[in-house]
Amino acid sequence: MWVSCPQTALLKAVQLVGRAISTRTTMPILGYVMMETKKDGIKLTATDLELAMQVEVAAEVKQSGQVTLPARILSEIVGNLPTAIVEIKAPEGSTQTEISCETSHFEILGLPATDFPTLPRADGDAVGEVDADVMRMMINQTIFAVSGDETRPFLTGVYAVLDGAEAKFVATDGGRLALRKVQLPQAARQKIGVIVPAKAMQELARALAGVEGAVQLGMADNQLVFTVPGLRVYSRLISGQFPNYQQVIPQEFKQRIRVQTERLLRAVRRASITARDSANVVRVRAEGKKLALTSNTPEVGKAREEVEVTAEGEPIEAAFNARYLMDCLNNIEADELFFELTGPLSPGAIRPAHHSDYVYVLAPVRVYS
Repeated sequence: MWVSCPQTALLKAVQLVGRAISTRTTMPILGYVMMETKKDGIKLTATDLELAMQVEVAAEVKQSGQVTLPARILSEIVGNLPTAIVEIKAPEGSTQTEISCETSHFEILGLPATDFPTLPRADGDAVGEVDADVMRMMINQTIFAVSGDETRPFLTGVYAVLDGAEAKFVATDGGRLALRKVQLPQAARQKIGVIVPAKAMQELARALAGVEGAVQLGMADNQLVFTVPGLRVYSRLISGQFPNYQQVIPQEFKQRIRVQTERLLRAVRRASITARDSANVVRVRAEGKKLALTSNTPEVGKAREEVEVTAEGEPIEAAFNARYLMDCLNNIEADELFFELTGPLSPGAIRPAHHSDYVYVLAPVRVYS
């Protein structure tokens, strides 16, 4: 193997695939990056057997081949090289690789490339495509509701559904639920409903920052594969039955509050300062044109905030987890929202005021006066 490429492009690729490196593994090869030549560049791959990331870099290929290099060492080397052309050379069949850039020269030992795990075929069953920016938004608006409870693995991922011309991402931890749906420009080639681990979704959203165009989705060997030019993300799927999320979404309300998102976010953030109990409780009550938010922790103190709103229906007082409220308000991407209440002990729903493609359902906190 003998290639040369710009340091900046190589560093970006090394850092990106490094997100899939496992820090806890009994398999040494999972701490390595596979580097292999293509017709007009090199392909870098890393995996922890649940998530795999593959990035292509344009390079001058003088001799084809493949090597594995320790991810941490490779990242440190490339990150400290000058912004110039990097040359990577390894004799065929050797585990020793030379990395050179201007006056810097390294010789690094790898492991046999044959030890590296084989990934599924990338050209598996095509599912459909979603705009990259739209997919990143869908992930950001749902992933914070994923559960961290490993005893219920089916709640530790995002439920991804493609059905006809509609795509949905859903996440829930049992106490809240976030649903984002979009209309696709082209109908999905096949219907799917799969649970994708949160880590894979987080890394995908990170990788899609600044990416334009469509993300191609495909199924291969019980993995979902996301592909954009120069990048491919493989994710294993979580087995199990995702809950019937439709039945927990309130279909009616007794009070609907219309409020500016940023004003509500700032008010909740301030009220949460004295919400220091186990559930970060903030009480809400709207009457007339005022929404009052209060919190009270005896050993800390109490707070009261008022926000101008438009309210319809009967006044209801309910209590919610402030952090759960802020998770939604930070990601809803709407200037105004509807906060719908059905009772002091019934779930509330938050929806954008100008479209119906997003809903956040939040269970109330039972409080005692």
